[in-house]
Amino acid sequence: MHHQSNTTTHSGSFTLQQLGESEEIKHICNQIEQVAPTDCAVLLVGETGTGKSTFARCVFEASKRANKPLVYMNCATPPETSIEAELFGHHKKTIIGHSDTNLDYLIPINGATVFIDEISELSADGQANLLETLELVENHNSLGGKPAIDIRAIVTSQHDLGELVQQEKFNKRLFFHLNIFTIHIPPLRDRSSDKLLIAEKLLATAADKYGKGKKYFSPTAIQEINAYHWPGNYRELRNTIERAVILSQTDAITKDMLSLDPNTFMNDVVEPGLAPAKGTVTMLQDNRAEDLSLEDYFRHFVLEHQDQLTETELAQKLGISRKCLWERRNKFGLPRLKAQQKTIAG
Repeated sequence: MHHQSNTTTHSGSFTLQQLGESEEIKHICNQIEQVAPTDCAVLLVGETGTGKSTFARCVFEASKRANKPLVYMNCATPPETSIEAELFGHHKKTIIGHSDTNLDYLIPINGATVFIDEISELSADGQANLLETLELVENHNSLGGKPAIDIRAIVTSQHDLGELVQQEKFNKRLFFHLNIFTIHIPPLRDRSSDKLLIAEKLLATAADKYGKGKKYFSPTAIQEINAYHWPGNYRELRNTIERAVILSQTDAITKDMLSLDPNTFMNDVVEPGLAPAKGTVTMLQDNRAEDLSLEDYFRHFVLEHQDQLTETELAQKLGISRKCLWERRNKFGLPRLKAQQKTIAG
C-alpha cells in the first residue's frame, strides 16, 4: 500500500448517506453520528477492502475537529516522519524512560486527529512504544498546571484485535487502551441490498473519470454483481467497474466486461441447513431468484428512464424487443402512461 504521512485538513469529502442503505450500514451510520462529536478513540474492524478508511474519514468529517489536521499513519509501511518514528518506536532512541516534557513533538498537531491505519500490522516494539506514548499523554493530562495534549485516535484493523490478544500477537494493554468504541464493518457479501446502489455510483464515477459518457449495467451484469461473492469487497467492486468502463465501447456494461471469476460465485438461495459443499462452484439457479433480480433491475431502469426515452429507445437500452418490453411492463405492473408518451413525443 502506498505510504502517506501528511498533515492535511479535509472537509465535506463524504456524507453518511453515500455509504449504503442496508440495515447494517444504517446501524453503523447511527454509531458514527453518536461517537463522532466526542473525543473518544474509535476502532474500525473489517476485512480488507470494506472501506474502513472511508468510514474513518466519515468519523473525522462529523467530528468537532474537522477543521483541524488529520494525520495519517500506515502501519503496513515503515515510518518516515519524526512523529511516526516516535510513536511507533523505529528510531534507535525510543520514548521509553523519557519524561513527559519530551511530548513537545506532539504540540504541532495539538487538536488533531491521528488516523492509524491497519494497526494489527504494527510490530511488537511499535505497539509497545505507541502504548507508552498514549500513557504518557494520559498522565500528562492528569497533572494540573500544564497545557493539555489534545489528540484523538481513529484506528483501523483488518483483524479482530481481541483474537490477536488471545493468540499473544497483539499488546493486551494497547488493545484495552483503544477498545473503547469499536465499529465492525461488514463485508460486501453481507450487504446484498447495497451492492447495486454502490455499483451504480461507482459506475457513474468511473464513466466521468475516463470520459466515457453515461453507462448502465445490462440485466445479466446486474445478476452477476448480485451473485458474486466479492472477496475483495468494495475495492474489488470499484476496480472491476473501472476496468469494465475502460474496455467498454457501448453504453451498456455487460456480464462479459466484468470478467468475474466463476469460482467466486455464491448461492444466495440456500435452504436452511443446506450449505453448498466447500470448494464447489455455485450459481443462482433458483428461477424465482433470477426473476426477482431481473424484476428489480427492470423496475429500476424503466422508472428512472421512461420520462426521457421512447419505448423503442428503452427496449434498445435493455437489449429486448418492444413486444418483450410491453410484456414485462404488464407482468411487473408498470404500464406506460399516455401522458408520458405524449410528453416524449413533444
